[in-house]
Amino acid sequence: MFKTTLKKKSSINIIPMIDVIFFLLVFFMLFTTFRTTPEGIDMQLPKAVTATEQTAENFIVQIDSDGNYYYEDQSLALNQIISEAEVANQENTNLTIVISADRNTRYENVVSLMDGMRNVGITRLALAADKEGS
Repeated sequence: MFKTTLKKKSSINIIPMIDVIFFLLVFFMLFTTFRTTPEGIDMQLPKAVTATEQTAENFIVQIDSDGNYYYEDQSLALNQIISEAEVANQENTNLTIVISADRNTRYENVVSLMDGMRNVGITRLALAADKEGS
């Protein structure tokens, strides 16, 4: 009799294509989250010829051009900053308070902070500046 041959139906295996699509999806999801710009305080420090590098162990207070006070990128009231500094000073008596004030901030804001620090017994104060020529 007649012999019938079975023909295989041709098909495209899409499993590898799905794997590649998911890989690209995950890659772009991760890439876009890592690419976000870090938010911080826009500071324009005054320049100084004798500016030196400071260690990360210092208590750094930032004052922006509007007179807002920041500690660890959190906006705090002046009395809260002073309280935080007092606690940190009790834990480490060699702590230096670094005041990083924007060059356009009012002098009154810096003096208020320094006066408040001295009222609670903190005398190791430093002013931050960018090294001239950098």
